Amino acid sequence: MKKLMMTATLCLSATLLISAPALAKKTQMQDIDFGAITCGEFMQEMSTSSAEDVGVVLMWIDGYLSGVSGDTLLNWKNLEKFSADLVAYCKSKPDVKVLDAAEEVGIDDE
Repeated sequence: MKKLMMTATLCLSATLLISAPALAKKTQMQDIDFGAITCGEFMQEMSTSSAEDVGVVLMWIDGYLSGVSGDTLLNWKNLEKFSADLVAYCKSKPDVKVLDAAEEVGIDDE
């Protein structure tokens, strides 16, 4: 299983490295200040983004939370639940900063 995951990760990394210059020419990505963006702004931006871009952003947020909490496990089912919870929270509280929302739904205080 480890060998399969390592191979998949290496293939994905190589694909991203090879395609990054072409993608950069296609669309100019904008920097995101997650400490300043509100849930409403986040939801608006994600609604006009590709599924791949949304996935990258959600992975970044999950990684940020992992750094804050010390969690080193990437659990795919938990990532799906976190993403759904973050979207629901942001829809209900558009004025909350997205990182505050992410911490609220993503870090278990137990």
